[in-house]
Amino acid sequence: MDKPATPYGDAHPTELSTPVPREEVHNRRISCNGFVREDGLYDIEAELTDNKTYPFPTEFRGDVTPDQFIHHMKVRVTVDRDMKVHAAEALTISGPYAVCPTANDVFDSLVGLTIGPGWRRRVTDAIGGRHGCTHITELMGVVGTIAYQTRYGEDARRRRLRVGATGMETAKSRSEKRASVLANSCIAYATDED
Repeated sequence: MDKPATPYGDAHPTELSTPVPREEVHNRRISCNGFVREDGLYDIEAELTDNKTYPFPTEFRGDVTPDQFIHHMKVRVTVDRDMKVHAAEALTISGPYAVCPTANDVFDSLVGLTIGPGWRRRVTDAIGGRHGCTHITELMGVVGTIAYQTRYGEDARRRRLRVGATGMETAKSRSEKRASVLANSCIAYATDED
């Protein structure tokens, strides 16, 4: 099988190192998608699934087999251009306990919050703890990231279409503007100042 192409060429590996012999016992999948709505808002949807590779007994569900999800949750958060939450809904398709779906009842407490600095703390305050679901609360970090990727990616796409510019022409100017906003947020935006 051919190595996948990367923007880094052969200078960087494309695979992790070979692990010691092991057995997979737990599998978590998270998917998250951003959508531009006709009304100008953005929908961010995320889904989480967990399953074990072996059967195990539970008090609520009886035996859970490898083909059954222990956790299966879906969420949708609707935000505006300012990242303010206009709507929020959650669905628990499967969970380990009978009470799990009731955590969805507090999910609309996110309405009115703004995705930005402190987002995870505000999410935990609004839907975490004894009235919420740990897994749904965890998903909100990914939702916040995808909301930014969706909104700003769409802004850039529309700007390119409007001015008829190539990706490279707008990438350079965008990079210069973004550098000050994202200073020191990751290695790509590190400044010389400490």
